[in-house]
Parts: sequence; structure tokens; C-alpha cells
Amino acid sequence: MLDLPTLALIVIAIAILLIWGPSKLPSLARAIGQAIHEFKKGTRGIIEEEESQDKTRKTSLNDKEKILEIAKKLGIDTTGKSLDEIIAEIENKLSQVQTSK
Repeated sequence: MLDLPTLALIVIAIAILLIWGPSKLPSLARAIGQAIHEFKKGTRGIIEEEESQDKTRKTSLNDKEKILEIAKKLGIDTTGKSLDEIIAEIENKLSQVQTSK
């Protein structure tokens, strides 16, 4: 005896055949295939975009850590300062070191 999912698929196939007829089935199958392809293509694009954003975030976090490490080595207090302020202080400190040479 047929199990329920198999029987349901057979009933659906018969209903589709009766509604659209045998001459329209190839074009209907093609349209469904194209829709699935477009859906997968869109999904792939979204996933690639998210991965790209994750890479950018990781890179910016690594850069921030490097900047904070340089500031610490130069003896700059980073407490409560923005990254731009810290970079400006690093540049000032480095220019002072270069002029003193």
C-alpha cells in the first residue's frame, strides 16, 4: 500500500495535469525551475554580501587593536578618546620624535 506522502504527491500531480494539461506542463516546469534558480541566486548574493561585511568588520577591529597597541607603546592614554583622537595623538607624538632627531 502507498504511504501518505506518496499518495499526496500523486494526487497533486494529477490535479496539476488536469488544471494545465499535458501541453503546458513543460513550460510550467521551466518557469518553476527558473524561479527556483533566481531564488537561489538571490540567496547566494545575500550570503556573499554578509560575508563581505563580516570581513570588513574583522579588518576594522584588527586595525583598531593595532592602533590602540601603538598608542600604548607610545605612552598615550586612550581612555575616553575616539579612534580619530588617538590617531591624531599618535601622529603628533611621531612628528615630535622625528623633529627631535
